[in-house]
Amino acid sequence: MYNEVDSRAKRMLDKHSDAFFAKRNIGLEKESLRVAADGAISQLQHPSSLGSPLCNKSITTDFSEALIEMVTPPCKSAESVMAYLTGLHQFIAARLPDQEHLWNTSMPCILQGEKSIRIGQYGESHNGQMKQAYRRGLGLRYGRRMQAIAGVHFNFSFNETIWPIWQALHGHQQKPLFDMSQQAALRTEGYFHMTRNLMRIGWMVPYLFGASPAICQSFLGEDDHPTLKTFNGSTRYEPFGTSLRLGNIGYQYRDDKNLDLSVCHSNFECYMRDIIGHVSEVHPPYEKMGTLDELGRYQQLTANRLQIENEYYSSVRPKQIADAGEMPILALKKRGIRYLELRSVDINLQHDEGVNLEQIAMLELLMMFSWLADSPPLEINEMRENATNMTNVAHNGRKPGLQLVKAGKQIALDQWGLSIVDRLQIIAEQLDSESSDDLYVRALEQQRAKLCDSDKTPSAIALAGIKESGSFFDYALAQSVSSHDRLLDTTSDTELTSKLNKEVTQSIQDLAALEAQCSGSFEDYLQNYYAQLPGHSMASQHG
Repeated sequence: MYNEVDSRAKRMLDKHSDAFFAKRNIGLEKESLRVAADGAISQLQHPSSLGSPLCNKSITTDFSEALIEMVTPPCKSAESVMAYLTGLHQFIAARLPDQEHLWNTSMPCILQGEKSIRIGQYGESHNGQMKQAYRRGLGLRYGRRMQAIAGVHFNFSFNETIWPIWQALHGHQQKPLFDMSQQAALRTEGYFHMTRNLMRIGWMVPYLFGASPAICQSFLGEDDHPTLKTFNGSTRYEPFGTSLRLGNIGYQYRDDKNLDLSVCHSNFECYMRDIIGHVSEVHPPYEKMGTLDELGRYQQLTANRLQIENEYYSSVRPKQIADAGEMPILALKKRGIRYLELRSVDINLQHDEGVNLEQIAMLELLMMFSWLADSPPLEINEMRENATNMTNVAHNGRKPGLQLVKAGKQIALDQWGLSIVDRLQIIAEQLDSESSDDLYVRALEQQRAKLCDSDKTPSAIALAGIKESGSFFDYALAQSVSSHDRLLDTTSDTELTSKLNKEVTQSIQDLAALEAQCSGSFEDYLQNYYAQLPGHSMASQHG
């Protein structure tokens, strides 16, 4: 995978540095639970002062009514995207109900059963009903507890001029992809090349940035995960863990041996085939449950393997922006990949916004590495290696001498990681040469230090803080409250605040207009929505 990476980097930077580095876009989506003063998940509705979660593009909710999601627009630099995220936090902190604050870590605490996790409300429009029914389906299939976990999604895209250069560097032969334009097909092949590489080196994200080595006992059932260590009776943890959110405790599909949700990543065509297949084909156990509950409400959108494509959990997701009413998976098929979404980033309690500037810079560098490195097709054995590496690092990433698997062979985690950091040096130096700052070299050196000393990782720092504070709950609550207070005490960007206020007002107006325009039944709306997929099956409604 890494043959001649350094020489390619030098050739590329000598000839095409402007195209490579100019006009790249970075976006962040950060989830955070609203909690009461005592740290319990909020039972209040999404604040009206934040607008309509269905129509506000900057502030919405994820699974639950209490799980706020902040969305930045595409930004041109790490500094600008962090400034926007800070502004969103300040705006929200000032408008939360009395005594509430954001829980600034990935794993929740004080969950008083599944019913304490209220499913998000989006109004009476067909689109709003669909979002809620989808979330009911997630709760039905996997349980609500898993859906209370929060994270950060890192969105990234290159300038369009980069793809002919990528084609020349990798000797890529242009081929048609579905009915896309030639430009869209080339861009899509390039981004899927990156997707495969990001999955190969995906373990680096939980090692470098994982911040959930411990959880509250309230998140687990009485007999769940007996191998976890216990601290002070209420905290469960992995001594060498980095990100339990990404391990066997986090996002998991139901334990159903008849449900195969594997997706081929050898090429874009087979990826699309498998995702569309999962969204289109009925799964008998889900069909037995029925799509309607005893009150006649939709408890899942369909009885298919996946209700929609977003139900497929992956550390990297190729994305395209859908038109109104268009299925995102078909937008991806028609117009190709527009950007990549890296979904494996934990919320770090050490930072008021959950992430910091150097982390964003390093994620950019990993994206650039994935563009530059060779990317042969991902076959099933390597997919299994990637999954094993990710789980191993999530649970044991700081274990001295930990071995991962690369191309069928054992390799030390620190050796593999340092080889990637070394090859990113030239790119970091070039990025810094275009400004008066040393952000990218500084970010790279911070990661090098973590690979040389695991005590410098966020997970090690978090575990030390937990033990000093007495419990995961005490540590997370104190840090979250401190972050909330600091954000309120920091001068906000008046221009951004004004913009966000306008978005709140507009979102409420847009929701009213959307609901007024609705006609016909929700059932017909769903039928028409899924009719976009050839061969789609709609199962019987009642179990």
